[in-house]
Amino acid sequence: MRFVVAGGGVAGLAASLAVARAGHEAVVLERDRVHPGGPHDGAFDVERRGIPHYFQPHAFLPRGRRLLSDWAPDVLDTLLEAGADPQDLALKLRGPRQPGDEDLVYLWVRRPVIEWALRRAVAAEPAVEMLGGVRVTGLLSSDDGAARATGVTVDEGGPIRGDLVVDALGRYRCPGGWSRATGEATDSGAVYYCRYFRLADGVQHLDAPVLNPRGDLGYMGFNTFRGDNRTFAVILLVPAADHQLRMLRHEQAWRAACSQITPLDVMTSTDYGRPITGVMPMGGLMNVERTGDPRLAGIVAVGDAFCHTDPAFAYGLSFALAHAQALADASAEAPDADAIVERYRALAGPEARERHALACATDAARSLRWSGEPLQIGRRDSCYPLFSFVGALAAAPHDDAILRRTIRRIGLLDRTAVFDDDHALHERIETILGQLGKPSPAGPPREDLLARLSSDHAAASASV
Repeated sequence: MRFVVAGGGVAGLAASLAVARAGHEAVVLERDRVHPGGPHDGAFDVERRGIPHYFQPHAFLPRGRRLLSDWAPDVLDTLLEAGADPQDLALKLRGPRQPGDEDLVYLWVRRPVIEWALRRAVAAEPAVEMLGGVRVTGLLSSDDGAARATGVTVDEGGPIRGDLVVDALGRYRCPGGWSRATGEATDSGAVYYCRYFRLADGVQHLDAPVLNPRGDLGYMGFNTFRGDNRTFAVILLVPAADHQLRMLRHEQAWRAACSQITPLDVMTSTDYGRPITGVMPMGGLMNVERTGDPRLAGIVAVGDAFCHTDPAFAYGLSFALAHAQALADASAEAPDADAIVERYRALAGPEARERHALACATDAARSLRWSGEPLQIGRRDSCYPLFSFVGALAAAPHDDAILRRTIRRIGLLDRTAVFDDDHALHERIETILGQLGKPSPAGPPREDLLARLSSDHAAASASV
């Protein structure tokens, strides 16, 4: 069977690689002029006009790293050789390891290096053809009038035909008349202001009780991501409705805010790291699932085209691999294109829908908290979305069972019901949070922070 893959990002590359290794043929169409050769650091010079978040933080959750290990170990090895940084959270356990703990590993690596490694693997597959600098302009329908996609049209040259079209065009615009399942967009409620750094000589990544440093000030939040080759990202998460805090897009305000937040004051100091990017804003972040009927036979969506969520959850890369695996499995089990689409949606749809619902609920709770709603994260019957995420992470360093279940939940290793239905675990989390008490704020109140930012801005303006 021949798969026509529209889009050569992570989802498209992973899908073509997976179906090729399942015994099929694929052609990958990418509008940007990308090439598989060269060293990994050259990937940062590639122009990716179709991916606005190309330089934003990415990471493989434990599920994604395990999928790489299972069906693309060569890609995993290439990433590790290129400087990807594995983080084994089983080292945080206080007791002995148990079966399954080997999966509690994150893989920190930047998006350009990921695409570079996948592109190299795809280029080495005899059954895959990669075409760069080719813009998909529409779907090709069967001549007999049936509602079926038989390929795609492109901006230059004749149509590209195949047995099944794979929509890997991502979360943004697709060609006019393109067939996608309907999906209502739910705003995540946040704008992100991110900056990448490289660790100073002799400095190691700052440790945290479970994952990397993260926190909430009650009116905004922050997160940090490791990257490959001793890099790391610091992200300020701000309510989209808070226009005053949008001054954080300016480097001076961003640095001033970080200097008031623990431990970002250390992580953004010159002794700790050197900035390697400017401040990168990212807004318009929506949760959308399109797992339903695309109303046209012969087409299947993967990655963000199938379901995308607030990037704070970092589902994107791991979902791209999971969808690729589901497509390969469906192609091995089903006899024709229609059966493959049906089987794929049965394999990938339920998990995508539950994670989309979880992201929407958590984003809504976070927005309420930032607006001043007195939500309690210490009890499951008060605000379960924040209890099961923020509360569970706070309790995890004190209880191995909580740590395992929490990382397996946020790392996509377990379906959400495994955690959600474990009422005894919830009681243990409540008990620990009650003993810990209310945490000290990581930063100043909003008005104090705004006063500091305004003062610094005025001083900078006066010195010009």
